[in-house]
Amino acid sequence: MRNDHPAPAGGTPRTVLMCPGQGAYLPGALRHLSEVPSVRRVLGTVDAHSTALGGTRTAVGRLLTDAAAPDPDRLVRTDPLAFDLATYAAVVASATVLLDLASTPVHAVLGHSVGDLAALTVTGVITLEQGVRLLHVRDRLLRDAALPAAGLLATDLTAELAADLLRDQDLPQVRIAARNAPGQTVLAGPEDQLAALGRTARALGRRATVLTSRTAYHHPLLTEVHRAFRRLLRAQPVAPPTLPVYTATEPGPARTPAQLRTIAAAHLCEPLAFHRSLGALRLAGFTTYLDSGPRALLSTLARAGLPGCTTAAPSRTPAGVDHIRRRLTAALR
Repeated sequence: MRNDHPAPAGGTPRTVLMCPGQGAYLPGALRHLSEVPSVRRVLGTVDAHSTALGGTRTAVGRLLTDAAAPDPDRLVRTDPLAFDLATYAAVVASATVLLDLASTPVHAVLGHSVGDLAALTVTGVITLEQGVRLLHVRDRLLRDAALPAAGLLATDLTAELAADLLRDQDLPQVRIAARNAPGQTVLAGPEDQLAALGRTARALGRRATVLTSRTAYHHPLLTEVHRAFRRLLRAQPVAPPTLPVYTATEPGPARTPAQLRTIAAAHLCEPLAFHRSLGALRLAGFTTYLDSGPRALLSTLARAGLPGCTTAAPSRTPAGVDHIRRRLTAALR
């Protein structure tokens, strides 16, 4: 998972690898990469360690190499831990392939929501085994919290329009969860209030899409879960990152062990400002943005928020090694 090249100095263009969150799960996403040694190692390690910990009998390897595996909505309902593990494994495996195949250096990694755990793994801050263990612990905390039905709603509203709509509709339990792009704001809250908000937004001619999610991440509803998870993270060893680690919750890179541990828990109740983080990276000289997910979600957001920069999703399915290499070559030339 190393990319052993120092970041260039001065105004030399730089490249950032983006690690998406739960939207990265896609049935059979790695089926064209299943024989790549690094992918086999990631899937084998995740499944072996997860089996040892218990909690799910669903093999992540099958979910990511079989196109007939359960779709995201079904999986998050029937086995949310397997959904989380498959999301994590898909991003780590894809990112590892991209770092191995890139013809020029990648200089930083940017996580989005729970994709922060993948970013920490890719940069060597935590191990695969730690990532799996943390997801098992988080699953237990979420189950024990007995949370009300809640979720996420993606809209094409600006953050300002979304805030106005929340005030007008008197929905105090719905919060802005993510400012992803100038024209994409994600809202979090109880399912009934999100449904009412979605109907209002659509009546106004705006888009409102319920996202696949087990709960309302980036919302105060998860404050107690966040506190418990943070306490457990204090005992987790962390290594210095092999590449600078950025997150959508802070504009600058995480440097200290405390900051790196904070990143691992931020997705639970901290709101995202992905657009702000992209702007900070652009000011720092990053001009190429590579998405490690199978659906080109973050590259689409980056394209909307960073005109004039290069964005690419080399791992978007279907993607074998040759496809990825060609896409990387086109993006990095």
